[in-house]
Amino acid sequence: MKLIVSDLDGTFLDSNHEVIEENVAALKAAQSKGMEIAIATGRNYGNVLALCQRAGLKPHVISNNGAFVYDKNGNQIKAIGLDKDHVREALNWLNYRKYFYTLCTDHFAYMPANAHTILTRDYENAINHVRKMTPEKLKEGIDVFLTLDSAVFVNNFNEVLEQGFVFGNISAITLDDDKLRHGREYFSNYTGMSMTIAGKDIFEMIHPSASKGNALEALTAHLDISLDHVMAFGDNYNDISMLQRVGFSVAVENAEDDVKKICKYVSLSNDDKGVAYMIHKLLG
Repeated sequence: MKLIVSDLDGTFLDSNHEVIEENVAALKAAQSKGMEIAIATGRNYGNVLALCQRAGLKPHVISNNGAFVYDKNGNQIKAIGLDKDHVREALNWLNYRKYFYTLCTDHFAYMPANAHTILTRDYENAINHVRKMTPEKLKEGIDVFLTLDSAVFVNNFNEVLEQGFVFGNISAITLDDDKLRHGREYFSNYTGMSMTIAGKDIFEMIHPSASKGNALEALTAHLDISLDHVMAFGDNYNDISMLQRVGFSVAVENAEDDVKKICKYVSLSNDDKGVAYMIHKLLG
């Protein structure tokens, strides 16, 4: 084993999106034995970097669902952004249908200035469709998005698009099952962008050539490590391209069934410290 790579939300983090100290300790123990460690996530690099610094971790990072790859010293290895005309068309579609979304570079997540209102109205309009949620849980869910380290609130996305940024992904979130299904169906057939799924209330658009799997290949080539010597952890559909390519694929117990089916191992759930459990089990 030469490299351990883990997804964040639903895998390395608990269900409240908080760091699990046992998982951190397991990765540090692997590093102390000479192994490389990496995070592969839909979050942007700036957000991951802040989270890892607080946890005392120094991993390589695959961010924005594979659009960006950074080594552990902060050097960019790969970047593949969305075409801005496609971004503009997608945002217009989402705006017209009142979806909440973020437009992400490697360091920032640009959100509508009225994001809280959009998310609250989305829930209220979906009251007959959405899974039961208390007002407290709704507030917690909204706060997860609005308090991201890299969040930037904007009134005019055209001004953002005119900048020379590389946009790695668009993330759309809705608590309405009908809107969720409609959005996923529309963007799954959208020319010029690929859609990926990282959670039950979300769908994301990335460049057709971007994926965690392709990004992991770029990282392992940079490190001169065979994919056969990589252990990868995941829980959702956006992890499949990565899990299919490694020698040691691990799904946490709370993973989607389709993810479990393609993995060599199934560990404990994220809340039961599944990453740490499997690292200790396989590495001793």
